[in-house]
Formats: sequence, structure tokens, C-alpha cells
Amino acid sequence: MVTLVFFVFLSLMTLFRASAKTPPRVRARRRLLPWVHSTIRVTRETWRNFSGELLTRPKRLYCDDAKGPWRSPRTLEDLQRIVQDARAERATIRVFGSSHSWSRLVPNDEGYVVDNRMIGAVGDYYQLYLEPAAADGSHGPRATAPPGLLSSEFEAWLWEMGYSLPTSAFEDCFTLGGMAATATHGAGLGVATVSDLVCGMTFVDGLGNVRRFSRETSTPDELAAIQCSLGCLGLIYDITFDVVPRVEVLHEARTIPYDSLFADTDEARAALRDLHENHDSVEFFWWPFRFSGIPLVSRPELNPHVWALTMKRVFPNNTPIRSKLRTFFHLRVLDIAAMVSCGVMMGLLERFPRAAFVLPWVTCFTNLWVRARSGAYRMPLHDGNHFVNATGVEFIRSLACEWSIPYERRAPLDQPQSYERVRQSFAMLHNEVATAFENYPLTDPRATPVILAIEMRVIGSSSALLSPGYQPEDRRNDVAYAAPEVVTVAGHPAWAEFSERVNLVMTTQPNIFGDQVRCHHAKPFFGMPHPDFPNGGMVAYLRKQYQDAGTWERFLAMRRELDPDGIFLNEHLRLWFGLPKAAPTVSARAAGHQPIPANGVVSNA
Repeated sequence: MVTLVFFVFLSLMTLFRASAKTPPRVRARRRLLPWVHSTIRVTRETWRNFSGELLTRPKRLYCDDAKGPWRSPRTLEDLQRIVQDARAERATIRVFGSSHSWSRLVPNDEGYVVDNRMIGAVGDYYQLYLEPAAADGSHGPRATAPPGLLSSEFEAWLWEMGYSLPTSAFEDCFTLGGMAATATHGAGLGVATVSDLVCGMTFVDGLGNVRRFSRETSTPDELAAIQCSLGCLGLIYDITFDVVPRVEVLHEARTIPYDSLFADTDEARAALRDLHENHDSVEFFWWPFRFSGIPLVSRPELNPHVWALTMKRVFPNNTPIRSKLRTFFHLRVLDIAAMVSCGVMMGLLERFPRAAFVLPWVTCFTNLWVRARSGAYRMPLHDGNHFVNATGVEFIRSLACEWSIPYERRAPLDQPQSYERVRQSFAMLHNEVATAFENYPLTDPRATPVILAIEMRVIGSSSALLSPGYQPEDRRNDVAYAAPEVVTVAGHPAWAEFSERVNLVMTTQPNIFGDQVRCHHAKPFFGMPHPDFPNGGMVAYLRKQYQDAGTWERFLAMRRELDPDGIFLNEHLRLWFGLPKAAPTVSARAAGHQPIPANGVVSNA
């Protein structure tokens, strides 16, 4: 209770300070709760991801928060120096931002781990730049920002400048570099991923050279490679994004009967298609359990409703605006109180696994929060994209799996590649949870493998070579992607078995889901088996997916050009790229410390 009162007090201070008229600048500071969302877990020698199951003890941890001998880099010279030191020591380099990845992209015991959150900071502020649309119409407005800027900070600055980011992740605590490097997505058929908004980038390559790629000066493969690089092409100094004039939306949150959209009927298929085609974005959340009667006294049962979040850029004139006070109540009071309380309870139960059967009762209260957070309001696009308080969400240590499943928007509904595939994607996960709940007693953890939610979003096809939603240019207008996701509490004893089972359902039924099902890069799939690849499992499966798409060798060619010695590869990436587990060898191409010209960049030539 004291913690919650403290959060509310500090949040009120933030609300009053935000009302003051100040120039649109973004201050470079430590990410302290609750003003700026923080998921960082570092000590002097170790880094952990937000949910705590990934840990690394690198040779060097470049992070101010670690309070060690190596500071977070700020300048291009800092980044070059890190690369040159790594080359001299034959060490490797990995970068972290919000530390929200569940896959092993960051752990790097054999080398350096670098904090990107202070890059581009000059004095007390970050350097951000806005470029208006070209007079000749060759490109629209663009904004350039450091990679360690949080999406919440970037989008608030854009709004003050009169612009919006066309899409973003559901949570607003991710860094721009992390979102771009992993093809992080939001919802909506009009745009694919944050990576697809990248139209330029300044970075230091594996030889210590400063590079600047842009849509106008780079080859198509150069741009498509840096759009989703997994952090293995260089240390990013800044990123340029396509932006749009700022947008307000009608955001509606409401509960819908599950069967009205996901039952195996023609009416449900048509309703699901119409819902997506008549809105700019749609997101689904199914909280698996609700109380069958009186709260806490009655037994949990399966929830017959889904929570749908929809957005439109056209709204009636009488649509109520979500006021600052209501926004404060939603985000700072309801969300913090509900999620912090839930997170604390889950943390306690994790220490006493025999009491894990209590978790369904805890999550049944989510439906009370849903009622309080439902409604239709007019709001800025970024507020609609980030409808919950990520600070609260991060108190709930979780694990997730997510897939990208292609479908054809214009295919007849009786065809398997149509919106029927979207329905099946969500229904399959729902049915697996329902089957487990019915087959095991409630005191058995296998009865409730998914404690938190099943989610799904629909997005457009991507141009980034390693994006899970990649399609060639001539197919992007026809193919869209469903992105179903399953989320549970970290440490759940039944999660490993359940996640492997549903992953096999997704990736071994091409007659239902097609033969291009790919997994999200930030989710933990690499350790899972696959029957078609007994020796390589999901590592080999995903490698084959990009080989069949024709993007694998194109990306590897760019990686060899920009990082011939594998400076930016940890064990996780070496495994995927099929390289030996060895320290990088310094090639004869290695040059001395390259001076930076007056304009701050070296051409991509």
C-alpha cells in the first residue's frame, strides 16, 4: 500500500509538471520509475533481462547504472573506441536497451555488453532532428533520434512537433534501437513493423568505420538489412524514421463474446474480417479465467469473452476526449494498482510453487480491471498504441511466444488462406488452453499453463530481410500477417511443455497455417525441437524459412561486408548463422581508428 501511494504521489507531480509549457526537448536521464519506464536489471558485473531468466557476466559492461569502470557510450567516438578495443582483445559486442528480449540476443559472457540508452546525449538532452517532407514529393517527413530513446519519449516529442509515428509496440518502454533491430510491431494493416519505418541509419561497423545508410544513397539490400539487423551489423548511433502529421484516433476498448468472432462458423469469419477491414487497427486479449460466481469464493472458469481494442482515424464530432485527469486515473491509478498488486502476488507465489494453483484466482480479477478500462475515447495515436501503463506491466514477470502467420486479405472466406487463418491462429491457442483446463485438476499446474493472456494483432507485410513478416514487393499488397501471442508468468512449471506443444501445432500444419510461419526474434524459440529438423530443431527450421524466402544469403552477404570478423555475434547468433563457437579473428582489413569527418559521418561507399 505504501508503494502504491508513493507511485500515485510521484505521478501527480509528473502530471502537474507536464502541464507547464516547455520546449519540446527530451532530457537524457536515468530511467527511474514511475516517470520513465524502466526494465533495466544491472549490477556492477551482471546484466539481466526484465523477467530475470536471462543473465550474463560480460568482460566489460558499458553502463552508467552498473557503476563500474565503463560508462554508457554517448558519442560516435565512444562507439568507435569500443569496437577498436573489442578488436584488440578479440572480444565480441552485444547491445541492450530496455532489456525486454526473451531470446538470447544480449547475453555475451565472452565479450562486451553495451548500454545504448545514453547514445546521442549532449549535456542534459538528446539530440533529435526533424526533416519536413521534400518539396518535390520524393519523401515525406522524417525524424532522426538516438537508438536508446524510449518510444514513449520519442512519440511525445513527435506529438509536440506536430507529427506521429505510424505504428509502435503495445508497450511504450522499448528503445527505438531494440524495436528496429527485432522488427517489433504494433497493430494495423496499413503498416508492418517499426523496422519498416526506418529510412536511414548512422552506425559503426565491425571494422570501426562510421557508416550512413539511407533510402536515397543505399542499395535496397543495404536498407532492408539494417531495418532488422538483430544488432549484428554495427553499433547504432542514430535512426531516421518515416513519420506522418500527427493523428488523433477513436480508440474503443470493449468485451466481445468469443464465439461471435472465433467460432467455426461463416458468421464468425465474416464478423472477424469486417472488424479488421473497418478499423485502422485491432488487438485482441483473452484473459483465460473468470470467477464462476462470487469473487474468491467461486471456482475459476474459462472466460467466454475477449477484450478487443480498436482504433479509427475517423470519429464522430461528439466523441469524448480522454482528458488528462482520466488518463492519469487509467494509467497511474488503475494500471499501477492492478498490475503491481498482481506482480507482487505472483512473485510471492513463485517462491512457494506448491501454492501456484492460486494464480488463476489472482488473474480472475483482471476482468474487473477490464471493466474499468473499457470505453470509447478520442486520443492521440500514440496513446491508443500504448493503452496500458508499461510501468505496471513490467512488474509482472512474464514469458511469451509469438508467431507471424501469413494470410490473404482478399481471399474468399471459405479458403484456408483467408481470414479463416486469422481465426484459426487465435482459436488454436484458445482451444489448447481450454483442453488443459478441462483435462487436469485445478491444483495441477498443467491445468493453467497460460496465466496471463492470449493476444493477437494483424499487421501488413514487411520489407526487412529478417523480419518474420517479410514478403517480396510484388506480394506485400496481397499478404498480411496475424501475430498471435501467448503470455504466462515467468517460472511457470508447465510452460516449457505447453509452449513446445503449441509451437509444433503452429509450425507443422501447413494445411491450416501455411508453410511460412515464423517466430518473433525476441521470443525464446531456439531451444525447442522440431520433427522436420531432428538435429537443429527450431534453429534449423527458422534458418530454412529465411532461406526459402530468398533473404538469408542476402542478409549474410551484408553481414560479411559490415562485420567480416563477427565482432557483433554472440553464441546465440553464431548458432543461427551456422558459425563455429570461437572468438572473432581480426581480418587483414582491420584499419586503425578512423577519424570522423566534419559532417560526422562516412559515406556508405
